[in-house]
Amino acid sequence: MIVCAQDVAILACDNCYALVGQRQGGFLGVLQRALARATSHIWFERFEIKDRELVTRRLREHVEDPNKLPILIFPEGTCINNSAVMMFKKGSFEVGGKIYPVAIK
Repeated sequence: MIVCAQDVAILACDNCYALVGQRQGGFLGVLQRALARATSHIWFERFEIKDRELVTRRLREHVEDPNKLPILIFPEGTCINNSAVMMFKKGSFEVGGKIYPVAIK
């Protein structure tokens, strides 16, 4: 979410979204905690093995609840400043629900 903030801002012009991203510290962490109070975002620790299973479960629960916002996921798992196209991570597509791919150039 934080690294690709410009993409989030562009997509948020169309709809409100729940976000998935790595938990941050400092000022960005303060922003994440404020967002978490506003709606059900999913933050994780990238290097915690157990967090992967927890995130998958939380994603499934989120998409099964029709009252929750659609989730904005960057399936590459990282942002590389448009220098290349990264391979998508399969976990993004295994949680169920509808998937609407979007390409921003």
